[in-house]
Amino acid sequence: MDLLLPYIACITLALTLYAALRPSPPTLQVAMIVIGVAASGWLIGIVMGSLSAFSEVSHGIFFVIFSICAIAAAIRMVTHERPIYSALYFVLVVVSSAGLLLMLEAEFMAFALIIVYAGAILITYMFVLMLANQAENPEEPLTQALYDRIPREPAAAVVVGFLLLCLITGTVTGGTKTLPAQDNAHEQWFVLEKLSKQFETSVQEVAPDFVWPPIETGEHSIQFGADGPFIVSQDGAILKLDVSMLPTNTQMVGWSLVNDFPVTIELAGVILLMAMFGAAVLARRAIELSERDKRIAILGSDSEDEGSDA
Repeated sequence: MDLLLPYIACITLALTLYAALRPSPPTLQVAMIVIGVAASGWLIGIVMGSLSAFSEVSHGIFFVIFSICAIAAAIRMVTHERPIYSALYFVLVVVSSAGLLLMLEAEFMAFALIIVYAGAILITYMFVLMLANQAENPEEPLTQALYDRIPREPAAAVVVGFLLLCLITGTVTGGTKTLPAQDNAHEQWFVLEKLSKQFETSVQEVAPDFVWPPIETGEHSIQFGADGPFIVSQDGAILKLDVSMLPTNTQMVGWSLVNDFPVTIELAGVILLMAMFGAAVLARRAIELSERDKRIAILGSDSEDEGSDA
């Protein structure tokens, strides 16, 4: 039953949020908001109670921070009246979810989530927001068209958000703690060799008397034997390398992005930047001025009024 409590709390919060967003009497909306706040507190209590499952206190603290930020930002994303702020809250949801994925050692998913959703998808939202008909006065939203003032059915957004939250919660509570064995062990050692500062520090921690740098055989200084990888110092000493020296998953993903796909990352950044500029340019509205308004804008006053006064 304990494993079902987070899902029950999420379902309660999703249903109350859905009922609060629907057109209904104010009394019912207030009641749904109160129930939603209670469900949020219940969910936060469940999250706080899971801190004992973390081996380090810092991991539990970051888990709570990212979880609360993701839930709060998701609620404000679908309830805020201004669409531009909803897009900003969406970015906060993506960043918080990426933080949770980093804690699960799913670095590639975290980077992909930020690049795809906080980058490309946000630019798409910017096109929609910039091209949408906004109210001339933010304090008078009723001047908008009816289809811009009344949102579409929020059930789909609530269901998708609930499924995403269930997926993250299930992965955190029942996910694997160890990664499968890697088949590209030689490649990982060669990446460590290219991280010269980290490679030297790791060797000096294991063997302080090792004469650096090691002897290179061909293109690499790391050699492989029957007992595993090893390096040879300038004085002929052989040092066997330990698996703990290998780069982490975060370093491997970062190395792949910077070393293997630098042009792709830079090109994606330029395209997204130009897309944002394009959204701003397309959204510029042509202001039609009358002849009198043009004279006032150019001369600073209306010459006809001045002539009639004279």
